[in-house]
Amino acid sequence: MTSSCVLCGVLFVITITSITTPVSAVITVRVKFNQAAALPCERTCSREATWTPFGNNQVVAQCNQTSCWSEEGFKMSHDEYLKGNLTLTIPAADFSKRKTYTCRCDGKVVNDVRLSIDRLISSVQLKPGEDLLLDLHVSERVEVIYNHRDSDKQICSVDRSSLHCTAEYTSRTSLTNTVLRLRGVRSTDGGVYIVRDPEEKEDLHVYTVSVEAPGPKRGGIPVWVILLAVVMSVVWVVVSVIGLTPHVKRVIRWMQRRRQRS
Repeated sequence: MTSSCVLCGVLFVITITSITTPVSAVITVRVKFNQAAALPCERTCSREATWTPFGNNQVVAQCNQTSCWSEEGFKMSHDEYLKGNLTLTIPAADFSKRKTYTCRCDGKVVNDVRLSIDRLISSVQLKPGEDLLLDLHVSERVEVIYNHRDSDKQICSVDRSSLHCTAEYTSRTSLTNTVLRLRGVRSTDGGVYIVRDPEEKEDLHVYTVSVEAPGPKRGGIPVWVILLAVVMSVVWVVVSVIGLTPHVKRVIRWMQRRRQRS
């Protein structure tokens, strides 16, 4: 009898817990690079509402009954807050803001929203000897993958602005802020370069790079001068071998006689 009551008590606690503890799924908002993003959250707050990156207590935006405050690049509307609309607006979403954010009302979590940004795709045409510039967009951990002839290989990685490249690329690469420079490209450097977030397994930027094949070396004499010389040489040879036609000879004699009469 006692064991049955204990079992009933355990089942009762489990049931109450499952009812009172809501399961909150992460909402995903996907936008294009540099477009505005609206992260939804609805709740009427008696004190304040806050938005923070997931797992981080740094507040990026907050509102209370009198006003709102936000970091640069984030925005909340006080009029909407008073109506229970706690939406966080990001006017220009870039890859540094691509993360999960937590909405809280009076200190309690309302929901989590994941901001996702579509990858960028670029085509780059270079001449041999020029530098290839790859924007990594973020200074946190990121990888650069080189795809050539359907074969992927990681050539560089960046972790908090620290650059690490394979032996083949160490002497040719440098990092300035978030821009990776590959110096003096060759025709064999053509292919696809992928800037990838290894933690989220998302591609940030895909570059399709083509490098012109080196052309034949030419001397200092312009090509048109060489062609003109060739044509004149051919004409001279033809005239020398065939000679002037009878008609041309008659024209020349006629012109000579006219000159003598005048």
